[in-house]
Amino acid sequence: MAEQDDIRMVVRPPAGREAVEMVTSAGEWRLVETNEGEESAAYMVFRTWAPAPNLWLSMVEDSTTQACALIVFGDDGELVADLARRMSVFVPVMSREEVVAGPRAAQDPQERIPAVLRVALAAGPEFDPELFQVLTETAQDPDPFVRNAAAWSMTYLEWPQSLDLLRQMESRDPDERVRQSAHNLLNDFQRGGS
Repeated sequence: MAEQDDIRMVVRPPAGREAVEMVTSAGEWRLVETNEGEESAAYMVFRTWAPAPNLWLSMVEDSTTQACALIVFGDDGELVADLARRMSVFVPVMSREEVVAGPRAAQDPQERIPAVLRVALAAGPEFDPELFQVLTETAQDPDPFVRNAAAWSMTYLEWPQSLDLLRQMESRDPDERVRQSAHNLLNDFQRGGS
């Protein structure tokens, strides 16, 4: 099988999800996979459409914060790039700079929480030191709810470094609830074979 290319785009809240649904409906794209109605949808919902053969669009949304990202993937990098460009015309997306700056710029912890999840949703399978640095910083945020969001954001990452960060949070976070969340997430990763 050919290696797949992918492009990730973080959807600008709040109208982004509705724009995705409008585009996929208008294009009559076939829904090929979703976890709606499954236990995992309690924290993350995904839908994948097939607008063309060997070309897919996934929408991943954090159920708690409604942070949302699009992943365009397929076998042909040019088709992937073209679909990503077309989606960005119809769906308001954030630039990488906005995603990276989000947790650092938000003054209110309630604004930093979805910003943390947007950073994780922007991350691809390859380790990204810049995004991981932002997540590491938020794991030390003064607000325990933001630190808890940083722990939960690790569920979206495929990087071994994210497990190391969770272990640090499990043993060193000053708040018992955050330590417990990190502990539970690590147990979930171990049961899942990660």
